[in-house]
Amino acid sequence: MVARLRHTLLLVLLMGFTWTTHAAAYRVADIENVQQTDRTRYTANPDGILSEEAVRRIDFICDTLRTGGYAEVAVVAVKEIASDDVFSFAMELFSTWGVGREEGDNGLGILLVEGVHEIRFVTGDGLEGVLPDAICKRIQLQYMLPHFRQGDYSAGMVAGVEAVARVLEGSEPLPMEESEDPEMLLMLIYLFFPFLALFVLALLRSRCPQCGRRKLQLQEQIVVGRNALYELVEDVYRCQKCGAVVRKRHRDYFEQNNHGGGSLGGPFIGGFGGGSFGGGSMGGGFGGGHFGGGGAGSRW
Repeated sequence: MVARLRHTLLLVLLMGFTWTTHAAAYRVADIENVQQTDRTRYTANPDGILSEEAVRRIDFICDTLRTGGYAEVAVVAVKEIASDDVFSFAMELFSTWGVGREEGDNGLGILLVEGVHEIRFVTGDGLEGVLPDAICKRIQLQYMLPHFRQGDYSAGMVAGVEAVARVLEGSEPLPMEESEDPEMLLMLIYLFFPFLALFVLALLRSRCPQCGRRKLQLQEQIVVGRNALYELVEDVYRCQKCGAVVRKRHRDYFEQNNHGGGSLGGPFIGGFGGGSFGGGSMGGGFGGGHFGGGGAGSRW
């Protein structure tokens, strides 16, 4: 009888442990959008992975970037998610929150999932010019992963967000490896950047956020807004692999107002000008931005 009671108690404890573990795996709807209740908060940290000091520092940086018109940044750190695909989870999470300005898509979402040792950046189309996939990856490798491998998630996240801010503000370029020749690098950039930028942009815009294949094909362009400077155009893509419909927005500046900005000026530079966010986005909630599949992920 005693043995049977012990066996039953053990089963109950195991079931309780299993239920607790499962309950800790977050769905998108389970993670609180802290921006909605406090306009100065940008970091969701429900499991306490990041220290209070780190959260305050990250929130300050994110608020500075938003006030300056550079980007809207949201940071989430959790132990487990109810998905095997961190990229898709991050896309859904930050798209649901609407991180970024609606007319500029200058959003950056940063998701840390401790249980699978993965950090993921997702970017809106308006950031892909200044924060392309390669730069996102480099920030993770150089600034974040060394701390994460030591179990110091607070230091790694703060270092990564600070590096992002420096890139967006243009105040400090990422340090080069010792083997890189600065003069040669500048020459290569000068000669090949225009072609490389167009090629990378085409690749980024062709990637489907649903299946991850580079099979997006432009179906239609719709003018959804217009002012004295530009037209706001919505590009409608359809994935030739999975059939998903993806909508992306950019600005087409009128010739007389382009000021030599070139074809890259609209979607890249236009999203950062001024400091007006409209729509009450500073009063609780992000600005309604969209994500086109850009960003990068790393594991340690």
